[in-house]
Amino acid sequence: MVNHERHRMSLFLVGIIVLLAPMLALTAPASWAAQPSGDVSLWTEFTQGGEGAGIEELVETWNAMDNGITVTHRPIGNEEFFTVIRTALAGGEPPDVMQYEGYQQTRDFAAAGQLTDLTQWWEANQDRFTLSEAGERACTFEGKIYCMPYTYHTGWQIYYNTEILEANGIEVPQTWEEFVAAMDTLKAAGITPIALGAIDGWPAEHWWMAFLVQRCGVETVYQAIEQNGASFTDECFVQAAADLQSLAQGEYFSAGATGDDYPAAQAVFLSGQAAFFQTGSWWASGWEQTPPTFEVGVMPFPRFEDAAFTEDVTGAVTHVFAIPTGAQNPEAAMEVLDWMATEEAAIIWARNGNMSLISGAVEGNAPEVIQELWATVGDASAALPWIENELPPGVGEDKVYSGSVALLTGDMTPEEFGQSIQDALEASTT
Repeated sequence: MVNHERHRMSLFLVGIIVLLAPMLALTAPASWAAQPSGDVSLWTEFTQGGEGAGIEELVETWNAMDNGITVTHRPIGNEEFFTVIRTALAGGEPPDVMQYEGYQQTRDFAAAGQLTDLTQWWEANQDRFTLSEAGERACTFEGKIYCMPYTYHTGWQIYYNTEILEANGIEVPQTWEEFVAAMDTLKAAGITPIALGAIDGWPAEHWWMAFLVQRCGVETVYQAIEQNGASFTDECFVQAAADLQSLAQGEYFSAGATGDDYPAAQAVFLSGQAAFFQTGSWWASGWEQTPPTFEVGVMPFPRFEDAAFTEDVTGAVTHVFAIPTGAQNPEAAMEVLDWMATEEAAIIWARNGNMSLISGAVEGNAPEVIQELWATVGDASAALPWIENELPPGVGEDKVYSGSVALLTGDMTPEEFGQSIQDALEASTT
């Protein structure tokens, strides 16, 4: 009798537990719930300089927390990076967290259903970010946010060898006309004015963009990109291409300009064989790791005396992070993104020479040269992102890149260059 009573009591208790289990799950403290864990794969194009050092410190700091989530970083060289991530996304084998360069890539990846919608996360966290409107543009598709903006880069500067300029009695040029005069003085002295390695296209394209913002202005460039009120065949676009071509015709570039790559051009400049080197702020971000052997000055890209647009510059949100829809561990990936948006992570990123978009991180934490370049961002009236990031790949990474080199070799006229871009853009939208 007693055993029967115990049996009935046991069944009764089991029934109560079964009934209460759902309610207990709903009301249990957060600490009771299973926390995300496991490995998180992270792919970036950060292989060197401040970006390489910064991502390495971020990963090491995260993994040292020993919170059950381990980040494994795969750095991929810039020239192959875009092909690798597109192949992985299309093949359904992406990383858990992916860095890329936003804008058109966001639109392409999101349209293909390859990115996780981060709109709610952004709405809850956007107050942590400066330049949030620019960040949204880099990460938006059809009104939703698909990535976290992380780094800004400026393109509106030219680096110069202070020793060469001083030895040749050249003051730092303030206008384009003064810049040309300085280059003529250098040529007469047997010194190469500009180091350039344009075989991959984009280093020459960056010169064209610096002319575009002066000749056309950012608003008109976007009208051409959006095919609404302007065309790449318009006079100002053709003139900017002619400005680039005139540098090659004037023999102001280094001898291997169209056959050398970007690292080769850096080597020409750093070995004292050229006076000027135009590139983005990412180059200065690496000086903490590998300082130049001589004092490098930084000057604003010189403006034409008759420039129609005197306040527009080049620069953009360049690095964004996203979680692919094919991620193997999306919950843990979200934990990593949350931490990357904290002050602790932002200070690490800025300290290594990067323009973090987390408010206040650059000021007081980044190297002095990066703080100075960052200050110029707020002074500009409008900034044009690297144009290949706002165009379909078949236009920006094909026609603009290859056409920029063809301008230097003389295989294409400025008019043909503009027409080539326009034709490809129209074809991409039909």
